[in-house]
Amino acid sequence: MNYFKKSIQSGLEEYYQILKSVLANLNNSELFWRPSLQSNNIIFLVWHMGLVEDNLTNKVLCKQDRIWVTDKYYEKFPSLKDETGFGFTLEELDNFPQMDIVWLMNYYDVVRKRTERVIEKITQEDLSLNYTFGQRQVSGFWILGRLITEESQHLGQISYIRGLMRGLNH
Repeated sequence: MNYFKKSIQSGLEEYYQILKSVLANLNNSELFWRPSLQSNNIIFLVWHMGLVEDNLTNKVLCKQDRIWVTDKYYEKFPSLKDETGFGFTLEELDNFPQMDIVWLMNYYDVVRKRTERVIEKITQEDLSLNYTFGQRQVSGFWILGRLITEESQHLGQISYIRGLMRGLNH
């Protein structure tokens, strides 16, 4: 048994289950509510999290196109085809589309299943190799660390926004 893989899989599964729990029973006005005009809303953050995982797993590690593109999820929102949610302007946040959370989580579930398969098959050598991430070269182990860090940060943001709206434990 590879406990390294198990620890990564456990971390990914834990934050994903918490995400689903935090999203449970939120209505559309809550999903699209922004604490301030310069803040993201929950739906944007969930979309971004799915794309982060899709990008890091499929595009960077596997050197394939993202599921967002190959499975044509972008077709509902063609202007977002090449986006990942990094560096959005206030105007872009103001105009972010009204995505359906069930549809969005379906996409995220597909991404997650692919990530699970990738991690199951990844080798020590794969983790030691360099991969292109933006304009720089990073190791495979850095990519997995980034995945957990980035997703956990955004889960915290979503939980905080939910708490602002509903208070503790609601």
